[in-house]
Amino acid sequence: MAEALHIPLKFPFTSAGGTRIEQLPIRRLKRKDIAAAQRHSSNEADVEDFLAAKMTGLTLEDLGELDIADSQTVTLVFREMAGGGDGSQVLGRGAAPGAEDAAQRDSES
Repeated sequence: MAEALHIPLKFPFTSAGGTRIEQLPIRRLKRKDIAAAQRHSSNEADVEDFLAAKMTGLTLEDLGELDIADSQTVTLVFREMAGGGDGSQVLGRGAAPGAEDAAQRDSES
């Protein structure tokens, strides 16, 4: 099993719940997450925030507390994943084991 990716924060912060956040886990989003985001708002920026929060496990309130540099990294990882990547390229890591094989299979279909 591939090691889960995390976004290390350049500027850690304390969440509204009092937890110190130094890194954010990344989870792949599903179609149902997009549907939930679209029910939440029709505003594109709000939809993207909802999905970024879902991807990282943050609340919308805590997402708003991210430093602009960390927010940019979250957005870049989100967009890479939406394009079929796993976020590792943005984070300066090699693709997760098996990801390159899957990408190759998908391109041959």
